[in-house]
Amino acid sequence: MAMGNLPPFEDRGAYGGFFPALFQTWVAACFRPTEFFDSVGNSQDLSPALLFGVLVGWVSVILGSLWSLVLQAPLLPMMKQEEMAAQFFGTVGSLLCFGLFGWLFVLLGILINGLIIHLFLLIFGGANQGLTMTLRVISYAYAPQIFSIVPFVGWCIAPIWSLVLHIIGLAAAHRTDTWRAVLAVLVPIILCICVVGIFYGAIIAALFAGAQQKPIP
Repeated sequence: MAMGNLPPFEDRGAYGGFFPALFQTWVAACFRPTEFFDSVGNSQDLSPALLFGVLVGWVSVILGSLWSLVLQAPLLPMMKQEEMAAQFFGTVGSLLCFGLFGWLFVLLGILINGLIIHLFLLIFGGANQGLTMTLRVISYAYAPQIFSIVPFVGWCIAPIWSLVLHIIGLAAAHRTDTWRAVLAVLVPIILCICVVGIFYGAIIAALFAGAQQKPIP
């Protein structure tokens, strides 16, 4: 189906209602991202984009928790009764928690991620349409997270695919250069890795120095 001036989820009447529009939006975001995110740049309405991102992220978290329970099931008989009960009820508790509050975690993730990326997009001169547009892109870029329900392979593919959509989406929706979008997305990740590396490096150095200072009996 050809893309209109807005994403399908924002023109549900033209796509047959809520669920058909939701599916068409997911397909377009994942497999026709340049065309799709160009249409994302035609509106500043944040509500449908956030709803899409939260729904996809929430479903992914719940199904991921279910998979975790299924994958742990064959290991339960090998555990002691107390360990088996703790493991089972811990997983069920996590599933209930994500089922009730997973949408909130996803929403906070979108907002925090959007604020950080928009800050760097401002630094690199690519924020041509404001914070709302960045949050719209981040929300729709959650589409590949549904693949995280596939054990092992999906856990690797989903975040990488989502990062690629971040870059394509920011460039298309903000009408900016791709290199600015690349830097806005990757620089925060690189900085975070560096900070974590320095932190753990300092801990290891401190432990090593402490070990060297111990008197030999």
